[in-house]
Amino acid sequence: MQMLGGRLGVTVWPGQKKQHDSEAAKKKPQLLLKLPVEEAGRTSILSHMANRWVPILIAAILLAGGMAGGAPLDGPRPNVVLIYTDDHDLNEVACYGGKVLSPHMDGLARDGMKFTRFYVASAVCSPSRFNVLTGRYASRSLRFQRNCPPGSPVNIGWEPGVYGEQNTLAHILQKNGYRTGMVGKWHQGAAGPPPKFGPEDDPNDSAVKKRLQQSYELLLRSIRETGFDYAASAYHGNVDDGAKGPGKPGNLPVPLRVHNMEWVTAGALEFIEQNANRPFFLYLAPTLVHGPSPLASLTKADPRATSLGFLDKAPQVQPSRQSVLERVKAAGVAPAQAGVTWLDDGVGAVLDKLAKLGLAERTLVLLAGDNGNVAKFTCYDGGALMPFLARWPGKIRPGSVCDKLTANIDLAPTILEVCGIKPPAEAAFDGQNIWPALQGNAAYQRASLMLEITTERAIVSEDGFKYLAVRYKPAVLEQMAKGVKFNHWCQPMDQSTHSYNAEKNYPAYWDADQLYDLRQDPQEQKNLAAQPSQKERLEKMKALLRQYSAGLPHSFGEFKP
Repeated sequence: MQMLGGRLGVTVWPGQKKQHDSEAAKKKPQLLLKLPVEEAGRTSILSHMANRWVPILIAAILLAGGMAGGAPLDGPRPNVVLIYTDDHDLNEVACYGGKVLSPHMDGLARDGMKFTRFYVASAVCSPSRFNVLTGRYASRSLRFQRNCPPGSPVNIGWEPGVYGEQNTLAHILQKNGYRTGMVGKWHQGAAGPPPKFGPEDDPNDSAVKKRLQQSYELLLRSIRETGFDYAASAYHGNVDDGAKGPGKPGNLPVPLRVHNMEWVTAGALEFIEQNANRPFFLYLAPTLVHGPSPLASLTKADPRATSLGFLDKAPQVQPSRQSVLERVKAAGVAPAQAGVTWLDDGVGAVLDKLAKLGLAERTLVLLAGDNGNVAKFTCYDGGALMPFLARWPGKIRPGSVCDKLTANIDLAPTILEVCGIKPPAEAAFDGQNIWPALQGNAAYQRASLMLEITTERAIVSEDGFKYLAVRYKPAVLEQMAKGVKFNHWCQPMDQSTHSYNAEKNYPAYWDADQLYDLRQDPQEQKNLAAQPSQKERLEKMKALLRQYSAGLPHSFGEFKP
């Protein structure tokens, strides 16, 4: 594979489970099976039983847990591949009912587990990625708190990021012997701002090439400082970030503001090949299916175009772009959904590589979306309820479905659990270990979950209700009293550059208090907050929001003055 320059640019909540001890994990491989509290005594029995009884006991435990197999007692520690897609709605995966062509993502569901109630704690690019890479709420971001001091009311937008954090998931894995790699969209802050490029900047010009190289090296250094040993095929953010319209100055020259799934896939495959003989964690963050139009990139863009400049040769690591269009047409899928198949081809290439290297049986593959596009930047399910698929042959039952309440803040503690690593106390995860849910353990429960974005907070309950609170800053309320309408991130509606049409799709958008029965009203069209029959439920959910708010840095209306 010939690349440019001959190389590839390279407050714990109640009930949270304890993790395995990392030192013990280093000395001796462990059974990575997390038992319910009442069965904890069995682990001590296992450690003292004669070897001939161990297989019998393991089989009994696995059957009781309702899973196909447990994590290996002996042998190497598992690898983890986390694929975090961009602006990826539920209906953009066929196994969730979407009219798209996504055979490899569907295969993850067929060979593993599909989750139906998986939420992102903050439904927009940067804070959602902070959730995943730290296991914490985005309002805890140190980068965010520098601009929004604790105790003040906040509007959570794109600011939270992991750059500057000391206890990211990657840091913890790295310190415990894992090789860590990141490819794709970063969007988590850097050591400095990327340079701007105007429409006059030609990527073939030597001076522009030099600036691109400097920008790319700044990005890779920033990623490595956040706990990743390997960084390649990376973008600062969206491919058209910084540009306030077509042809305007942005973070990349105009011809490079396109998606290149093949380049991102190539970086992932290189990392897997390099680390086939050691435990690794790969964070693969494609730029798809976020805008600009994936279809335009498929049909019009130079396949050599990357954030580093033009490659010497386009990567040949997945089916051709022309074949994407042909397969989509043959399947009767709308051309606008071709980006999903392009993304899916990259997923397939990664799965094929794992299989060819003999790594599939000891690799946990997770795929989730960062936020939905239907109600992005809100706590509505159209933005926060996401596809989540998990595959681990022999450990996760094929074709299983989990309807338990889970979230992206759960991924970090779960990955550490699977890898047999005890997180440092200062990691202070907000999420919880969902390995029991992945095992199919019916006893796994989560009573509630909090969501936060812009001036919204929401509580989702296990029994299928959602309470959503909108609390504007006092200055905004004064303007609203004069008849000026603001969206939830405090921009006047007539000046907003991002609406995502939530105010059109949700009738109660401007109601301060909203209550929905998601079982009967999954589209959140009927606000039940004013109904007398729901008064007790509403008060209970408000009390839950008070409890969550008390443990977070900033104020939020009457819930944390």
